[in-house]
Amino acid sequence: MAVALVLTSISPALGGSPTTLYVDGASPSCSDFGSGAQAAPFCTIGAAVAKVAPGQTVQVAGGTYSEKVTISKSGTPTAPIALRAAPGATVTVTGGTNGFVISGRSWITVDGFTVTNTPDYGITVSSSSSITISNNNVSYAGFQTSGMTRAGIRLNNSTDSLIVGNKSHDNSYAGIMVVGGTRNEVRGNETFRNARGFERAAPGIRIYESTANVVDNNITHDNEDSGIESYSGANDTLIYNNVSYNNGDHGIDDLRTTGQRIIGNTVYKNVTAGINLEGNSTGGTIMNNISVDNGIRSPRTHSDIRVESGSTAGTTVDYNVVHLTTPDTLLIWNSVSYTTLAAYQATSGQMSHGLDADPKWRDIGARDFHLVAGSPAIDSADSTVSGEQPTDVVGVARYDDPAVANGFNGFDDRGAYEAPAGTTDRSPDAALQVTPMSGTAPLSVTANAGLSSDTDGTGIASYAFDFGDGTGAGPQSAATANHTYAGPGTYTLAVSVTDTAGLVSTTAVQVSAGLAGNLVTNSTFETDLSGWAPLAGCNLTRVAGGHNEGWAADLNNPLGSAQTCTLNDSPNWVARSVAGTYTATAWVNTAAVGGQIKLRIREYNGATLVNTGTATVNPTGDWQQVTLSYTVVSPGSTLDLNVYETNQPAGSDLLVDDVTLRSS
Repeated sequence: MAVALVLTSISPALGGSPTTLYVDGASPSCSDFGSGAQAAPFCTIGAAVAKVAPGQTVQVAGGTYSEKVTISKSGTPTAPIALRAAPGATVTVTGGTNGFVISGRSWITVDGFTVTNTPDYGITVSSSSSITISNNNVSYAGFQTSGMTRAGIRLNNSTDSLIVGNKSHDNSYAGIMVVGGTRNEVRGNETFRNARGFERAAPGIRIYESTANVVDNNITHDNEDSGIESYSGANDTLIYNNVSYNNGDHGIDDLRTTGQRIIGNTVYKNVTAGINLEGNSTGGTIMNNISVDNGIRSPRTHSDIRVESGSTAGTTVDYNVVHLTTPDTLLIWNSVSYTTLAAYQATSGQMSHGLDADPKWRDIGARDFHLVAGSPAIDSADSTVSGEQPTDVVGVARYDDPAVANGFNGFDDRGAYEAPAGTTDRSPDAALQVTPMSGTAPLSVTANAGLSSDTDGTGIASYAFDFGDGTGAGPQSAATANHTYAGPGTYTLAVSVTDTAGLVSTTAVQVSAGLAGNLVTNSTFETDLSGWAPLAGCNLTRVAGGHNEGWAADLNNPLGSAQTCTLNDSPNWVARSVAGTYTATAWVNTAAVGGQIKLRIREYNGATLVNTGTATVNPTGDWQQVTLSYTVVSPGSTLDLNVYETNQPAGSDLLVDDVTLRSS
């Protein structure tokens, strides 16, 4: 999925126009007919949106804006349009039919608003692409009356878009719904108390007739219907690292869908079956989940994991922790109910590595699903399954607990939470999401540490951000910070979370800013070899005489015999992939004729190789370009970029220059 970029730089197309248009309805100098300068802001958001151009940001000061905001222009990949609440401000949009409307547009971000009491959808996006809806609080959309119910956030017939970091609650239908379209991601949201009222039908998150989407790192609870539902043709959905509890139907429900991957979720005390496949939902993968106390004394379906007849073909269920504290149906396979794991294993052939055990959560009364010492979920997941992630729901990296023998494949924990080093440590759990994580410079990003947690009663006191370019923000009480990287490079963006007892936890992610749409920030080797390394056995230097400019990378075979020499990106230019296609190019030259010259992308989930794409040219003794298009298999993975020559002759050199990597 192509994540919408959020830039505040001056676009060349704007000819020096301001990067930011300001809105402040409370300012005595505001006017809807002015320029939108900070000293003379617009009074309404709509007036600013009518004049915004690609590459500009509309920044809205705190207050209540009684309007429906319709965004009638598109941004571009290098000059998107952003609408943002001012840092630290509460900006409420209400009184209109909708809060925000986007139709037939692309490359737009709507960030940080409170949208409430709209008769129609709070935020609605239709027939659009590369849209980001982030960090909004959406509530009370529609009415609890037949024919008038509405979701808080709706994405309709759209592609390559991101719904991230929002709260969507108390709406009259789904908190978030994705209908039609493809390759969208619903990440890191909280959805709760969504209800129709007159019938049980409102889920937390709904995916319907929309394919190849990702639903990850969400917390969904106390909704009238299921926490997450994937219905009727919503095939090939990847559902991972979600927490779903106390919902009125299933925790995770799949009906008439195929190819679902339900990986590493925590599902607790939902009214009916916790994780559910029915209606010919074949080819599913249900692995590494914790599903406990679901469907007990249910008026409808029972069990922690239920796979109905018609949905068993090609379906795999394994490495899950299930448990009931009150006797009932534990598991269902092929519409047959089982009260014990042993009976289920013997008949179904599934769950050979499954466990029926108390997962040992930190505080179930407080719905704190962190694992504590002695949990059977620690280090016992299958880290090789497609869709397993290198971090958990709050961004904690997978950790090998030295006190626990590793499980069957690796040391990932089961469920949505990875037990950190020292499970009795009550320092804060620092979590960091950065949107976007890559793009072209100047690159504006939002760093969000709002999913950080502290459960020892002290609470989080402050957040301090280090942007990795010599600047920072905080310590501050706000969990978010915006920053623009002026030039290309790979930056380590870190946040330090401090609780009121003075305990500190830090986590970081890498942000890559490239040139002219190129994710490779050191593509021409004009200054140094940063971001590149040779694989063992070969030498890497810079030499004069590049393809276009003055320098190229020289990969030399120092041996007295032929071998394969490889130029490797290190660290990877794409640390977290998005759905879609990446196109890589490189100019290569070698005087000595040996084997073939190859451009390769390898896709990894953690240490697991998911897929490989390769393009090949034969040496000609002159510069030539090699091009590779690669479609991501598992969004969120890491892409490893290589250029190499097979059977490179002894003592010979492979020259590489002008490397590009672009997401489309």
